[in-house]
Amino acid sequence: MQALLYELKQSSTEGMVEAQDLSRLTSLVLDRLGCATGSEAFELLYADWEELPRGTVMSGMRAGQILVLLPMLCFDQPISDPQRESELLREAREYGPAEDKWQGVVATMGASTGLQQVDNPAEMEAQLARLEEARPLLAPGSTEREALEYNHAGLRAHLAQLTGGEDDFDSAVDDLARFSDSPIFNAEQRLALTAQLAMFRAHQAVRREDETALAEQIQAMESAMARLPAAHMDGFALESYLDTARARLEIMRARRAGHMPTADAFPESIPVDEARRRISALPRNAQADRLGQLGISRGGHALMARDYQGILGAQSLLEDALAVLEPDDGRWIRNAYTLGTSHCSLAVLSVAPHERRFHHLDQGIAWLRHAWRLARGPEHPSWGYTGTTLADAYRFRGDVAHLYNPPAKQPNHAEARRVGLESLKAAAWTVLLQSGTAHAAETARRAGEQAVSVARWCLADEAHADAVRALDAGRGLALHAATVAATVPDMLVTLGQDDLAYEWRRAGVVAPGPDRDAVFGGQPTVVGPNSRLRRRVLQALAASPLRRRLLDAPSTEEIGSALRTMGATALVYLVPADKEKPGLKDRVFFGRRPAPGRALVVTADGATRVVDLPELSLSAGPLASYRATGTPARDAGGPPLSGAMSEPVPRPDASRAALERLCDWAGTAVMEQLLGALPRGYGRAPSVVLVPMAELGVVPWHAARLPGGRRACQVAEISYLPSARLLCEVSARPVPATRQALVVGNPTRDLHHAGEEAEAIHRVFHQDGDLLGPGTATPAAVADWLDRQRGGLLHLACHGVVRQGERHSAYLALSGGNLAAEELTEGVMIRYRHLDSVVLAACRTNVSGHGYDEAYSLATAFLVAGARSVIGSLWPVPDEATSLLMYMTHHFMSRDRLSPGQALRSAQLWMLDDLRKPPSDMPSHLRVRVGRIRGDDLTAWAGFTHLGW
Repeated sequence: MQALLYELKQSSTEGMVEAQDLSRLTSLVLDRLGCATGSEAFELLYADWEELPRGTVMSGMRAGQILVLLPMLCFDQPISDPQRESELLREAREYGPAEDKWQGVVATMGASTGLQQVDNPAEMEAQLARLEEARPLLAPGSTEREALEYNHAGLRAHLAQLTGGEDDFDSAVDDLARFSDSPIFNAEQRLALTAQLAMFRAHQAVRREDETALAEQIQAMESAMARLPAAHMDGFALESYLDTARARLEIMRARRAGHMPTADAFPESIPVDEARRRISALPRNAQADRLGQLGISRGGHALMARDYQGILGAQSLLEDALAVLEPDDGRWIRNAYTLGTSHCSLAVLSVAPHERRFHHLDQGIAWLRHAWRLARGPEHPSWGYTGTTLADAYRFRGDVAHLYNPPAKQPNHAEARRVGLESLKAAAWTVLLQSGTAHAAETARRAGEQAVSVARWCLADEAHADAVRALDAGRGLALHAATVAATVPDMLVTLGQDDLAYEWRRAGVVAPGPDRDAVFGGQPTVVGPNSRLRRRVLQALAASPLRRRLLDAPSTEEIGSALRTMGATALVYLVPADKEKPGLKDRVFFGRRPAPGRALVVTADGATRVVDLPELSLSAGPLASYRATGTPARDAGGPPLSGAMSEPVPRPDASRAALERLCDWAGTAVMEQLLGALPRGYGRAPSVVLVPMAELGVVPWHAARLPGGRRACQVAEISYLPSARLLCEVSARPVPATRQALVVGNPTRDLHHAGEEAEAIHRVFHQDGDLLGPGTATPAAVADWLDRQRGGLLHLACHGVVRQGERHSAYLALSGGNLAAEELTEGVMIRYRHLDSVVLAACRTNVSGHGYDEAYSLATAFLVAGARSVIGSLWPVPDEATSLLMYMTHHFMSRDRLSPGQALRSAQLWMLDDLRKPPSDMPSHLRVRVGRIRGDDLTAWAGFTHLGW
């Protein structure tokens, strides 16, 4: 063994550049041991070690030597035997040389096998733990310590890619970047690392849909690879990924321009024959990766070129990769998915000859179904996208059967719905895995679109309950993750997982006292447990009856129960028409019909109904005009884009005109039919909770003008919520036994009317409560009150700011700092369980900075933080009118004992009435403004919305 290790060291000094160099080392080990495969060699080494007396220096030394050799064996084929590896490691630690350097090198070399274990997160976690235990044994700054740190970062990046933990991936990439000029690498190795870092950062750019950043990283990869030797062992993998990155960039550009990219946009960088030759020089285990990468890149290029024979050639590469792999290898599932997708594409895109299309479709479905079954559930990173593609294939096959085999249409459509609904659970799992709101929202970005697609299938098939589940599966997932995170310790304790509960609490603890200012108002780094801990916790919870709470959308019966608890009539999803209209061929041959806009209604008895709304479309003229014009500061158009605040502010008259047209359209296109279809109780207006999908979230539906001239809020009580999940969560919160109040006004000294409003509300309605203003309304003071309250009403009259893509996407400007939405939902802070009502008398507080379907705003963050009811705004609200509206809202809550939603509605009806009278207790400085407010000015009152009870 010692001689073999010496020979390997000498051989590696000859240079490790080309693929043959790697194969040479692996072949050397197998040849000296007289074995044909890596597994056979490991069995031989382990059996030989077992013959030694245990508990001796020789036994410990030999165990360490085997662990050092193990990476060479894994290059030949994966070796997964964690029990034996742990046994060897324990022997090496306890009885091998006590020298710290020897122990550290053994741990570092042994753990590097994790970079080849591509399908077993538990083993990779174990190897990370070994590195962390060995870290103190090696001197900081030493070559051995640097190698350990590099392996640790590489393993974390690999694990994050495998399991979807984007936060840990980003931190691992930052750690890897530190080695760009490390002395442990020569100049050539540093070039390869530069290219690899650019590859990782390209992945980050794709995740953020950042076209500019992706182009920069492609250029960085090209520059580094141009200086690498042509036959470099990492060259092929980097070139394959470069092809993929270029394709993604062209697809982004084409999507922005509104057309599909052509084959010319995807030049082949390596001829297939040359690539096959280079692959054949690699050890067998590495060949599987390269064959799969080549099959993917070549298949995509051939598909764009509509090259049938080229696609068949790419499929043969994937089949060769599958032949090298064992069926339980995670790469087998990924390659099978790619192969299945390729076959389906030949049929769906009509690339294959007509007589072969159905054959390819059946083949594709068979491959996808097998891969999906092997993935077994949302815990597997391939489950979601494999199931989504399979569901699309089933749907297409059902459509194809429209003319050729009518009896097959219904079962294929039913299977598409089943697989599609199950696959949507992967979005919840992946979002729950993320530790920060930004990562959670990025991960959930596509979930809303896919959810609406599956829901449209369900609606077309009249499976209304399934449509409800589908729509909710793609809504407010970052909010759902934050809600779950707060209850994780209790759930774990219920399952007897006290140690894991303690670890969870410790990972996200926020220090009390003076340090609170570092969290509320500073730039906190605590965003809760990282993805590695989250995965272990999720696996523990998912193996219990609590799995449903994590992954399933509520049933219509559960929604009905929540509505009855809240005294509401119905929950209504507003689903826009499909943007893509089927052509003549699709209508005749596939039986496809355009998907119109619809309202999907769940009533308080759990029943469902659908209201067809033909004019409910995202391309409707008034909606498109409003999003382009918006109200002052443009925030009414939805999540602000980066740099939007620097755009010219539209004229107020143009903004008001666009808003009026929008509300006219909302009344005639939607609210007239919807309100007419709702059940009505005697003597009371219906109470509706709206869940507007996609860009429909920018519309103030309560201000819609009905054909008779009345506003929707004059006919019904209208509230909003991001999802049925949050509806059920909020409905379960009890009414606080006590009532405390904190009123905050003009903390930044530049909102005169807000200060007057706060002072009046406090003096007239909440004299027993607290009043904070300039200098006293600090983030820490507000947080301290939230901690102490036991049945609180919080009124905040201040500035609200929304910034898309920043660490804090939305925040309130207080004295000396900010209170951000993320600070209310991240970490594992104790939720404010007794918090009753929050009134956000500020601009943009119900505008999401993380996309429409995520609906993540200051208002929804307070709901997640524990509030039963929140009032927020859709646009920059006028200071003078807001002070009157807020005063009257508190008047109706305090004097008439109305709920916050009813009180806001009553205040808005008061604002609508140009003959309005001020109540007798209204202060004189507010009373003089009453006659100056015009009821037909929507900007004065319609921007405020109610969420919750």
